This record gives sequence, structure tokens and C-alpha cells, in this order.
Amino acid sequence: LPVQNRRAFVRELTRSMSRVERYGSPSSIVYIDVNDLKEINDSLGHAAGDEALRHLVKVLMENVRESDQIGRLGGDEFCIILNEADKFAAKEKADELAKSITDRSFIFDEKNIKIQVAVGVYTFNGTEDVSQALAEADKDMYKNKRLIKETGIK
Repeated sequence: LPVQNRRAFVRELTRSMSRVERYGSPSSIVYIDVNDLKEINDSLGHAAGDEALRHLVKVLMENVRESDQIGRLGGDEFCIILNEADKFAAKEKADELAKSITDRSFIFDEKNIKIQVAVGVYTFNGTEDVSQALAEADKDMYKNKRLIKETGIK
């Protein structure tokens, strides 16, 4: 279950969306943004930032099904295709992944480092295009990020 680059991930998402449109069973994506990666890079160096990303991927790989797809969309943005997962299952999985990432720290240069993430979910029906689906998941992630900042509740 390797992490795909953006192009490969978009290809897989297109396939998943076609399957959903054809068979009618919903699937979802979980959009994950690493909070404060820039601060880790600035305060501890890029090697620490790279280790944070490796740690995140390890936690994701341990907590998703073999049929799910993980993609790195950009520097600190990841997305997961949850095949056959409706909105409620996807939201539950997104919260579980965020908690797993936050709860497990990693050691870098004898420092215990925790990373925080913001997650967003979008359930697709196959009629939208990939960029629309990613934009909706991204929008949900930013809404959740704002909510965390405003309330302090994760």
C-alpha cells in the first residue's frame, strides 16, 4: 500500500468515482492537512519535517484497509480514498485517523514530537469531477480547522 503522488492518486480517485457512478454504492475521501509543519521545519530543520511526514504515513498505513488508497497531494496535504464508505463511516474514520496521528508522537533528535492534523471528508456519487470532490473535502477540512481554533476542541 504505497503512498501515491498526486497524479497517481487522481487517477485512482477517477476510477473510484466511475465505480460509484456505475454501481451506486457510496465512497468517500478523507483530506488530511498537517498543522504546523512549517514550524517544525523552521524550529527543528527539514529533516524533522521529513520525519514528521514519514511518521504520519506510517500511522495512516497502519490504520486504513488494504483496499483504501493514500495519496500525497502536496507538501503537507494527504488524501485517502475510502472505498465503499458512506458519509458517516468516513467521518468516523477521519476522526479515528486524526486521533491516531495526534496520540502517537515520534522521537527526533531526542525530542518527543506530536503532530496535529485537520481532516475533512467528502462522500461522492460519481457525477462530480475529481477537482470538485477534492475541493469539497478541502473546504470541509478548513471548516474543521477553524472550529478547532475557535473552540479549542479537537
